Amino acid sequence: MTIWEISEKADYIAQRHQQLQDQWHLYCNALVQGITLSKARLHHAMSCASQGDMRFVLFGHFTIYVTLAESFNSHTIEYYVETKEGEKQCIAKAQLMADGMVDGHVSNRDRQQVLEHYLEKIAPVYDGLYAAIEHDEPVNLKQLVDGKTPANVA
Repeated sequence: MTIWEISEKADYIAQRHQQLQDQWHLYCNALVQGITLSKARLHHAMSCASQGDMRFVLFGHFTIYVTLAESFNSHTIEYYVETKEGEKQCIAKAQLMADGMVDGHVSNRDRQQVLEHYLEKIAPVYDGLYAAIEHDEPVNLKQLVDGKTPANVA
């Protein structure tokens, strides 16, 4: 392989990687705008995030992380929930394609679609919290992710 062939491949890799990063940034912007401009009371607060991910604090206790998986050229969006105690668990995944579509049907340019998709992904957290509050039970991370409390576990 010649230097020019490698150079051509390197340019292609860099271009596709940048395209994916651009789509990720569009998704992030759409989600942040969807949450901050929503009139719904989601009890989300923006939190400082490291480069490349988003963090939202839920009810002042739980942190929701949204990030691209760490491998190079990963198209997988991962959704995590973490407690104040530092327990963290992946609750959902989605696929971001180079054309900006998420899971094949959500445009990352449509903040309402992005918000609704995100809320579907983190719904088990709300379900678990709701069930715990309804049954006056404390919440642990496994039950929260499963959307169950001791009162409704068979």
